[in-house]
Amino acid sequence: MLPITIAEGLRSNWLSRGIKINPGVSKATLQLFESKYEVMLPDDLREYFLLVNGMDINMTDEDLIRFWPLEEVKPISEDASEYSDQAYLPDPGSIFMFADYCIWSNTYAIRLSSGEKRNEVYIIGGRSPIFLAGSFTEFVTLYLANRCLDFLKSA
Repeated sequence: MLPITIAEGLRSNWLSRGIKINPGVSKATLQLFESKYEVMLPDDLREYFLLVNGMDINMTDEDLIRFWPLEEVKPISEDASEYSDQAYLPDPGSIFMFADYCIWSNTYAIRLSSGEKRNEVYIIGGRSPIFLAGSFTEFVTLYLANRCLDFLKSA
């Protein structure tokens, strides 16, 4: 039996909890996103969007976290300008929001670039960003262990 990937684990978790999800996107759709924003998705995030394109529009998990479909993923400089100041987070044009907590109370955002291997995940929405994970895989691991909100409670 092949090892389960982080995307497969997330999909399986959601389905077992009755969370409605969107089918994955095509490779062409991912390429259009990458071309539009001049970024390269890391392998784990690419695999996720190929398998699952976020949660259904009116769906959240029990903790009110919603993973967005690719068409909603945008840099904070484009869709949350109040957090796009260099003083808030360096290089805000490379920080892309991909999920939210409690209907935009806070958002989860990942650093994407054209070739850099750093793909940190942050919680955006407070007085300062909160570093959460070093990659999408680390973020999903925290999420599946119900640890994504711990950082908000301690802030």
